[in-house]
Amino acid sequence: MSLGLQGGGSLGAFAWGVLDQLLDTPRLTFRMVSGASAGAMNAALLAQGLSTGGPAEARRLLEAFWRRVAVAAGSPDTAATPWLFPLVGLLAPMVNAMRSNAHVYSQPQINPLGHNPLSRILDGLLDPTAFGRPQGPTLFVAATRARTGEPRLFRDSEVTAQVLLASACLPQLFASVDIDGEPYWDGGYSSNPPLRAMIEAGGPADLLVVRTSPIERPEPPPTDAAGLLDRTNELSFGAALRHELRSLAFAQRVLASQQKSRGVLARLRDTRVHMIGAEEEFRALKGGSRQDPSWAFLQDMRSLGHRAAETWLTNNLASVGARSTFQLKEPAQPGLSA
Repeated sequence: MSLGLQGGGSLGAFAWGVLDQLLDTPRLTFRMVSGASAGAMNAALLAQGLSTGGPAEARRLLEAFWRRVAVAAGSPDTAATPWLFPLVGLLAPMVNAMRSNAHVYSQPQINPLGHNPLSRILDGLLDPTAFGRPQGPTLFVAATRARTGEPRLFRDSEVTAQVLLASACLPQLFASVDIDGEPYWDGGYSSNPPLRAMIEAGGPADLLVVRTSPIERPEPPPTDAAGLLDRTNELSFGAALRHELRSLAFAQRVLASQQKSRGVLARLRDTRVHMIGAEEEFRALKGGSRQDPSWAFLQDMRSLGHRAAETWLTNNLASVGARSTFQLKEPAQPGLSA
């Protein structure tokens, strides 16, 4: 199975819970994994864990990462390892600014020294030498070229701590991350998460996407400044996924009768799509939740991920290898209209 992990700040802890549950399912093996932003962090630690110690090590690394995020935000778990406490509060000033008046302040005002606490969070946890090993999944991480808005996908040994920082570089908080002389911003703007790259690279026919935002908000759109900012951020981070799904749906529609197709065309035609999310629960979250790295909220998201994955496994595991369990036509329909 190929696995795509959507970014979404603290909502990435939902995917942590999903992965925790899926890793306990022997029938599921992940041959390729991709992500952007928080999804890239989850994808990298999942790939590293599976490459170096199997599902148990992947679970350990994911939990360690999200605990470190809480500690850096000034919200340590009471059982946190004492040596983590130098991280306490590193993220707090930026988080507070983002949750209150990020639309008023510039990035240099929020983070005048240009520090990126995520580098400290990854320090001693991330091992890029684990990527690309035969026993682990192929890894794709997306970042956005700040000059053009185009995505760049980093694969396996190309993925370093610097690449992950680029993939999670929210420009409201952090200065752009330079790689080979090119400035990068958050991968969520352009490829959230990368899907076709896994298909085209020869990934398994089953593709599972873990969402961190609702597909639809039927209520009237917000009119207050904070609500507008939150919703526009959600839309911009969801646009890349919608585009990929529309592209895949169109390819499958065109290729449905082309049974003699081979190679990439055959893989696009035969891809079976699955999706795990929590539509009603995502809609019910209060504004600014993606900027809430408190340990209590991260635990809530992890528990929600557990429940969503358990429900999906109960209803859909038997269909893996046989048919899609997510209907592409729903998000793709606007792109397919005559």
